[in-house]
Amino acid sequence: MDSTTPWMRFGALSAAALLALTACGNGNDNGNGTDANGDDAGDGETLTIALNGEEPYSWIDTETGEPTGATIAIAEEIFGERMGYDLQIEEEPTWGNLIPGLTNGHWDVVSAGMSINAERCAEAAFGEPELVYTTALLVPEGNPEGVENFEDLQGTDLNVVAMSGAIEPGWLEELGIEHDTVDSPDDGIDFVQGGRADVFALTAISLETMAGDIDGLEVTDSFIHEFSVGAHAFRSGDEDLVNEFNEHLAELQDSGEYLEIVSEFGFTEDEMPPSDLTAQQLCEEDPAELTEQYAQD
Repeated sequence: MDSTTPWMRFGALSAAALLALTACGNGNDNGNGTDANGDDAGDGETLTIALNGEEPYSWIDTETGEPTGATIAIAEEIFGERMGYDLQIEEEPTWGNLIPGLTNGHWDVVSAGMSINAERCAEAAFGEPELVYTTALLVPEGNPEGVENFEDLQGTDLNVVAMSGAIEPGWLEELGIEHDTVDSPDDGIDFVQGGRADVFALTAISLETMAGDIDGLEVTDSFIHEFSVGAHAFRSGDEDLVNEFNEHLAELQDSGEYLEIVSEFGFTEDEMPPSDLTAQQLCEEDPAELTEQYAQD
């Protein structure tokens, strides 16, 4: 896809700054997919989209300076080509700032492959499921401690890190595994590479893409701790925008165009969600039951 949409790169916002933001960052007059007169959304209105620097989902290409990634390609196709918005794509490098920035109106949509879970659903609205995730561990080459999953980390004194605001810290806490957090995938990789951490837990495809070829590091085989599916995130109350996005998303998925677009970034049929799975299920149902129902070994 020709990436010609304007964008702005900015640094991480402090928590205090995020709390001070007001709903002035979106291009819609009422933020719900229609303008103040009730006309259809798009058609030259500006939609602000936040990305996070996690390959292969969404990041800024260092060679071209352009936003790219699987979720960005979908956002450009749906919001730009099909819904008619002018897109302003901004980078928020700190994962934990994505939802606060969304809820405080600094951007209209988060396009970062964010997993749907009950905690996040209490703060934001989600489009329908797009990509199934598995988890992996980044370790020194040779995996000297022989860790392959979270259970292997229990009862050890290993220095474990995960990304702040992501789903992995919650899982580690539930299992009683002591850990620290970092702000970004790059930080986690640097911690293991520099010897400040023994293990970095993150989405498997991200670790393979970002660190799989780095000398001295190794990515474990992927595993499923809890069935996890990502989607675009919206402000709560933006039902019209979410519903129109979902209509176009369903068209892309049903036609096979969705897989064709994201396959350019390494995603395969294995990462496509079950056709009967909904965002509402992921928001409301027991994760353990969903894992038992949908997870494939």
